[in-house]
Amino acid sequence: MSTHLSLRLPQRLASRFSIPYLVLLSGMWLPAASAYADEASYSLSLNAGVAPRYQGGKQYTVTAGPGFRADFGNGWFIDPTQGGAGYAIRFLNGMFASAALSYDPGRSDTNRYGRPGSDYLKGMGSVKGSLLGVFTVGGKIVGETTATASLEVPLTNRERGWSGHIDMATPLVSWGTSKISVSPSLHFGSRKYMQTYFGVTPQQSINSGFAQYDAGSGPQAASVTVAWTHAFSRHWAMQTAIGTTRLLGNAAKSPIVQNKQSYFGGTGVVYTF
Repeated sequence: MSTHLSLRLPQRLASRFSIPYLVLLSGMWLPAASAYADEASYSLSLNAGVAPRYQGGKQYTVTAGPGFRADFGNGWFIDPTQGGAGYAIRFLNGMFASAALSYDPGRSDTNRYGRPGSDYLKGMGSVKGSLLGVFTVGGKIVGETTATASLEVPLTNRERGWSGHIDMATPLVSWGTSKISVSPSLHFGSRKYMQTYFGVTPQQSINSGFAQYDAGSGPQAASVTVAWTHAFSRHWAMQTAIGTTRLLGNAAKSPIVQNKQSYFGGTGVVYTF
């Protein structure tokens, strides 16, 4: 086994439902060029984006704020797009793995800035936040195309249930200091996870007026993101991304879902040093 860490894990962008949109949009645009490299690298960014208020909601929210990422050059990293804070290693066969701590803020049943939720869910109550262990494995499959599989296990408020996703990152075209890439993802969840975010208990039904619904485990959503990155210099870069998400299976059938199809996008300016 080698601990050489000059690998580039794909950014999961707005397909990551479990982190708050404020954090997501302030971290999703950081460039991956130096991710887990042999030399330390740090990035600061200023970002703005738009995304649904909650999974399946028809209302959108605009979020803006700063972002930060650190690659310490020895495997340790802080990166909202890769699960939070953790450690990554690369093996001689080209595979790689990482373990990180992240946070799922849950969901509110009111409109709140920076946290998933909507007044439309009034009476459903709040979903408690959970500290997550995020475990990822992956590697290059064809050319520069990278595939990863991630599992998110709650360490607190474990009634949330576990979730996971399979992601790909494929460069489409590059010219000069610009490049365009596409990242499809497939999300799935345990019975507890699906019930937490898409189910309606008898008490929630009484409080909210939504029909009672028992959401089983299985596929949750499929999404695709297209990102454009342009480097102005060694230190300055800009990235813009747009994407769409389609709820699947039991998630799509939930009575709290207003739209099965949703869209997201954002842009950010990054300084790396």
